[in-house]
Amino acid sequence: MLGQWYNESMTVKIGALDGSTDSLFSVPEGQWENVLGIKPILTTYTEDGKYNSDYISLTGEILQSKAGEWALKGDSLFLTEDGITTAYFFDWREGKAGFIGYLDWDNDGHSDDLYEGIQVKK
Repeated sequence: MLGQWYNESMTVKIGALDGSTDSLFSVPEGQWENVLGIKPILTTYTEDGKYNSDYISLTGEILQSKAGEWALKGDSLFLTEDGITTAYFFDWREGKAGFIGYLDWDNDGHSDDLYEGIQVKK
């Protein structure tokens, strides 16, 4: 897990308040820049249990950085940022890392949006 990783692809099934899937947001492999208008997010995991994620414009400017703590326990990766911990099922997929977890992607106050992402070690 240590080192730099970049996002390759992701899918978010956005949950409606009634528990159904409201919509689907997808960034296929090779389409990160086209869909999101930024370079793939670059996340660095360090030995001291900290991580930093950089959101970089297409011209190379850092638009935003997020930092927090990480812990890998069994098949779960826990990322804590600003006092909020998100758990992901974590698995290796032919040299890539798969992340599956529930987020509040649509900012409706409910962590009911199923995120599935692939990261590749740089």
